[in-house]
Amino acid sequence: MFWQREVLRSGVGTDFNETYELDLPKSGLLGSLALYVRSTQNGQPFLTAVKWRLIDYISKIEVVGDGSTVIKSFDGRQALACAYHDDRVVPPGLWRHYSNTPHRQWIPLHFGRRFYDELHALDLARFNQVQLKVTNDATSTQFQTDINIDVIAYWLREAAAAPAGYYREEEWKTWVPAAAEPEYNDLPTSLPIRRILLRGRPAVDTADALNNSSMHRLMSDIEFTLRTGQTRVYKGSLEQLGHLSIGEMGAEPIVTGMIDRTAAYGFETGVGYVTSGLGAVGAEGAADIAYGYTMKTADVQDSAQEMRQREADNPLEFLVRGHGFMHNLPLFASRKDDDSDLLDPEKDKVVKVDITCQSGTTVTGTSSNAQNAIILSRLVR
Repeated sequence: MFWQREVLRSGVGTDFNETYELDLPKSGLLGSLALYVRSTQNGQPFLTAVKWRLIDYISKIEVVGDGSTVIKSFDGRQALACAYHDDRVVPPGLWRHYSNTPHRQWIPLHFGRRFYDELHALDLARFNQVQLKVTNDATSTQFQTDINIDVIAYWLREAAAAPAGYYREEEWKTWVPAAAEPEYNDLPTSLPIRRILLRGRPAVDTADALNNSSMHRLMSDIEFTLRTGQTRVYKGSLEQLGHLSIGEMGAEPIVTGMIDRTAAYGFETGVGYVTSGLGAVGAEGAADIAYGYTMKTADVQDSAQEMRQREADNPLEFLVRGHGFMHNLPLFASRKDDDSDLLDPEKDKVVKVDITCQSGTTVTGTSSNAQNAIILSRLVR
C-alpha cells in the first residue's frame, strides 16, 4: 500500500460567475482532493465590501456521483471549516487585501477522516462518473484575472483491503432564524453520522460591514436528544459549545491576514468568536512607520473586527484567535477511526436537534440576513 499524489489539473482558468466542472477518473481509491484557487484583485475594490477574501466568492463546491448522488456539497467557507475539523489546522491561504494583490486559498476535500486515512476512501468505480464542480460568484469588479484552479488527487494504491466507505458531507439544512423562535430538526435516518456541525452566521449591514449580532445569540439554546427526546445528549448554548470545543478538539483556530479598509468598517476574520487579537501597521513601501493602528476590542463575541483608522498605503496586519472557525462548531463528532462510535440515527430515532435564537436578536441586515445551518458528515459504506 502506498499513497500517490497526482496533479489532475493545473492552472485551469474559470470565468467569473461560472461553474468549473471536472470529470474524475473512472476508477481508483480517492482519499482526498486538494483545490488550489487563486486570482488577483482588481485595484482596490474591498475598502468597504462585506466579502473581501477570494474564499467568500466560492459559492459552491460539489462532488457528485452519476449526476445526482451527493458526495460533497457546501460553499467554500464551509469546505474550509470541514477541513479544519478533520485536520485540526486552518487550511493555508493568502488573506491579503491591497491594491492589485494576489489572493490564494487551499481547500482540502477529504473522503476519509483526514489526509492519509487508510480505512476510508471514495471508490470511483462505484459510479459511472464522478464530477467535481466549483462555482464562483465573483465579477470583474472584484478581480482582474480569471479564477485559476489546481486539482490535486490523493490516491490510495495497492490497498490490502477495500475501504470501509467514504464520508458524505453537505449543508443538510439552512434557515433564517427568528428571535425567540425554536427551529425543530429531526435528523435523517438513512446513514450513520460521523459529525454534526452547527453554523451560525450573523446578519451584516452594508453601511459598516459589521455583524448585527453574535453567532452565539443565533443559537442560544440547543437541545440534542435521541429516541424522540427520551435521551438528552446536550443541553446548552452555542457559546458553551465553543469554549469547550478548544479543549475537546485539541486545536484553536488562529487566523492571520492583511487588510486595507476604510476606517470604522468591519472585516470578517473567519473566527466566529474572537477572544484575542493583534493588529500592526504594515507598509507597502520602504519608509518607516511612526504611528500605529487599533482594532476592535477582542472578546466581543464578534467575528467582524474593524480598523479604527486608516493611513493610505499602510494596511493592517492582523492575527486573531478564538473559536468557531467560519462560524462553525461541532455538536457531535465521533473519535474512533474504526467507526465504532458513529451515531446511528436509525437505531436511536428520532434524533432531534432543536435550536432557539435568543430573544431580541437582530437577524436582518442590509447586506445579508442571519443564517443558521446544520452540516452533516455521514458514512456511506
